[in-house]
Amino acid sequence: MQGAQQASLIGWALRSGVGETVVRTVSRRSLLDRLAALFMVLSIAAIAAYATFKPDYNWDMVAYVATALEDRVQDPVELHRETWTRIDAGSSPEQQFKLKQSNPYNLHQWENPADFQSQLSMYRVKIGYLWLLRALEPMTGLVNASVLLSVLPGVAFGLLALWWLRREDALQAAFVLIPLLLIADYSRMTTAVTPDMLLALVSLAALYSLLRGRDVLAGALLFASVFIRPDNIILIFALLIAAVLFSWRWLPMLVTFVASMIAISVISKLGDHPGWWAHFYFSCVQIQNSMANFHPDFSLVAFAKGYARGVVVSLQNNDWPAVLALLTAAWALLAKYGLMRDGRANALAFALAIGTLGKFASFPLPDDRFYFVFISGMAIVLAAAWKPRFGAD
Repeated sequence: MQGAQQASLIGWALRSGVGETVVRTVSRRSLLDRLAALFMVLSIAAIAAYATFKPDYNWDMVAYVATALEDRVQDPVELHRETWTRIDAGSSPEQQFKLKQSNPYNLHQWENPADFQSQLSMYRVKIGYLWLLRALEPMTGLVNASVLLSVLPGVAFGLLALWWLRREDALQAAFVLIPLLLIADYSRMTTAVTPDMLLALVSLAALYSLLRGRDVLAGALLFASVFIRPDNIILIFALLIAAVLFSWRWLPMLVTFVASMIAISVISKLGDHPGWWAHFYFSCVQIQNSMANFHPDFSLVAFAKGYARGVVVSLQNNDWPAVLALLTAAWALLAKYGLMRDGRANALAFALAIGTLGKFASFPLPDDRFYFVFISGMAIVLAAAWKPRFGAD
């Protein structure tokens, strides 16, 4: 009897055209999902190809190559010579001019080996990144290793974001997500030679693990992230706050936070880091040609000047404040229409929003790349919750 009813229902569906409509709708949605995935893959590939063949030889690249050489070359003159020999071998005359003579600071570092080495105290603390550079050196050389450590994490980051959207049945969100990530500096970070893209990859893997309830794995990844950039402690602290406020298991985040704080203290001491205020003064108030014995007295005027500069330059020349405002509005709209039902997704959005503000409050650098971990993570969380359908369902 039941089989006959099912057959009758199927026959009615076919006669009325409902079955054809369903098949056409499913096919349209499937096609758009595939096009979105293809769009994202091609975008990732294009960014990676450009970064591979046209890497940005920036000042940080020089400093990281020099820091990676310090385990075997301690003399300032020899370290300076060895660093620039490697940089010059793979760079064009135009790039060499940019690195050596394009501004007074670069020129001074090119002409003064001892002052050049004094700058490296602010780079030694990224010991995980430096370890990877040295590990890749026998196969690629330090310069190519530094390029690869932006390109490969950039590809992996994009593919992980794609996987996240696929698992959440939100592939069509890629049509919006990729342009948003480009505004947030995804392409430039993949091209530039810094630890930032590697940090973004490890942090995104941690966020995805948290969404899936794998808190211990997320804690391990976040702990590893402070060896890439110690300032990622801001993300860990924001997640700890979210864990407490949104009532998920906060003990793994607390253990991660405490362990990370201890690790950062040890790393800073071993790397002879000048300290928060000296680094703040250098980066946000006035660049110093030499960091040797640089221990300025704390000044409220200089402190205020650093924040004022950060606010003005961020609003005038960078996109992260506007993108954060846009994402916050999107979060509110998604919640209003019942699309943020997942408690973990809500908690992650909250953590990433306050983390962005906390990152600026702790060190008001204006560049988009310093906020990419938070902005990109929030964008992906919200895109997955949104699950847009651009076809006529």
